[in-house]
Formats: sequence, structure tokens, C-alpha cells
Amino acid sequence: MEASLQLQYTVLYCLKQLKGERTVSSIYHLLKGKRSSQTFQDGNMFHLSFLFGVYKSIRRHDYDKQIETLLNAQLITCVHENTYILSEVGEKQLNEWREKFYFPKHLHGLQYGELGENFWKRLSLIIQTVSNLQQQNVKFIPIQQDTEITRWVKQFITSSSFSREYLAEQLYKEIHFILMNVTPIEANSFVYRLTGYHRIGYTTEQLGDMMKQDEHRVYLLFWGTIHFIIQHVQHHKQQFPLLTQIIAYPNEKADLLSISTQKTYQLWKQGRSMDEIARIRKLKVATIEDHIVEIALREKEFQVEQFIEKEKMKQIQNVIEKLQTRKLRILKQAAGEHVSYFEIRLVLARVGG
Repeated sequence: MEASLQLQYTVLYCLKQLKGERTVSSIYHLLKGKRSSQTFQDGNMFHLSFLFGVYKSIRRHDYDKQIETLLNAQLITCVHENTYILSEVGEKQLNEWREKFYFPKHLHGLQYGELGENFWKRLSLIIQTVSNLQQQNVKFIPIQQDTEITRWVKQFITSSSFSREYLAEQLYKEIHFILMNVTPIEANSFVYRLTGYHRIGYTTEQLGDMMKQDEHRVYLLFWGTIHFIIQHVQHHKQQFPLLTQIIAYPNEKADLLSISTQKTYQLWKQGRSMDEIARIRKLKVATIEDHIVEIALREKEFQVEQFIEKEKMKQIQNVIEKLQTRKLRILKQAAGEHVSYFEIRLVLARVGG
């Protein structure tokens, strides 16, 4: 992997947010989109959820190389094993890079990551199919090989009461209208990726060359645009009948919970205690506590008072505010013996960053 300034900016930004309170592994898990309670909590606590899963394909070896590059350039300083903070030079570099490598405004990996991938697969295949069918070409290699996606697109096109001409025209209108709300570079990062009749969509690498941009920059701009389309359509469904059908809006907030946590949540709703859930699921109580913290993080109406008295909550909040840290060990020492790690984590989940 070539040294990517966009990726270096991203890692530097994350390290600044962490303030030396987590190891570099936590950033790696976040960028990869690891669906664990700890990663969800870190994303929330350090305001990094929008970067969740935005670099799914990054390998550990390549990521470690980026850390090494930042270290060699003296942009970061090691505070203890695998944990770094920005040096003075690093702070300066981050500010200089911000103008060029800032994150797209609507990018939100945790909220729209999976939804965006699904939407892009459907939309790109619909456009390729309709474009070829209009030219009477039925022999083309589908740009998407996912069987679930191809089945859905086939049904979408065959069950539609509209002619192919109308479908093409209406889709063009809806997309064109939305793209007028983004910058030209964002619109191009989206349009040039599309495949049609006798036209193969560009890869992010090719787009980077064409636009004279960092490949990782183009990649983030592309997903930022996808996430913007989803958000825009969600607020104006009447104006975008076709795009509304193509975006599979989830009915459940549970989609944002890890699979294991969803199972714990179901048992909790049945009135089971944490000990019972641990026994039924053959898991440690500490793991169930992880799940409860994750639920508190995602479900705003979830009552944390079931696990901690209001007085204690206030006390922990005061300690957090006074010490300005999210390091559990330090908070525990300050809060005293009568406060558990679980209670501190619950409060952190509830008060967010």
C-alpha cells in the first residue's frame, strides 16, 4: 500500500481524539468496522462513530506501516506500549492537512455503512441493467455478483409497471436533482463509478489519477456522497419514489447492535436477570455487562437506572468532569471501592463524549 496522506490524516485525527487513552488497535478495529461492544463504545465516547467501517479492506500489516510512518516523521509520540499521542509537529501537521483532507460532512459509517453498501450494489446494478436493456443488449456481465442483490434487482425491474425508458428517465432525474446539492468533486466520485452500456465504471484508483486526488480521499468522498443521498431521500421520500424503493431502510434500531448483544437484549426484555442470561447463553457475566453497556449506548430510552442509583450516577459524572478523562482505571481509583467498572462504563455510555 502506497503512503496515503488521507489515511495518515485519518489515523492522526483518531489519535488526537483518543488522547492516549486507547491503543492504536482500537482505531484499527473501528476503521475495519469490528462489531464489538468495545468498538461501539470507543466510537461513541471519542466521537469517532462516523469513521466506523470506512476502511474495511485495510490489513493490519498496512495499518501498522501507517503508524510507523507517523512515528518516523515524529508526528506522534509513544506514551506506553502501542499507545500514542500527537507531538507538537503532529498537531501542526493535522491542522495543515485538515483543509485538504477533511472528512465529508455526511459520512457516517456506523449509521449508514451497511445501508450504503447495500444501496450502492442495488443502484449500480439497476443502472447497468436498464442502460443495457434500453440498447437491446441482454448479454452483459453484471457488475454485482451478490445473488441476493441480483435477485432483488431482477424483481425490481420485472415487477415495475413503468417502461424501461421511464425508469431510466426517472432515475436520472432523481439522482441528478440530489447531486446538485453536493460539490462537483463529490458528484464526479459517484457518477464515474457507475457502469452502463459499453461503459465500465472507474475504480477509486483510476478516479484518483483522473482527479489528481489521493485514492483514499476519493473513496471517502464517494461514501460520503452515498450517505448524503440516503439522508436526503429519507427526509424527502415523496420527491424520490424510485430511490426510496432502492434504499432498504431498516425498521429496527437493533441493526446497530452487535449480533450477540441483540440475543442478550431479547432475553433481557423477557425479564431475565444478568446472571440468568449469562447462564442461558453460557457466557461470563462480564460479557453480559458489555452487552448492557452497548444497549445503553444505542437505545436512548433504555433505563440505566435499573443498574445504578441516580446518586451514584451523579457522583461518577462529577468525577468524569473533574478529571477530564475516560480512562476506566483512573476513574475507578477516584470514584472509590463502592463503584464498579460496570457502573462507570454505563455512565460513560449515557453521557457520551
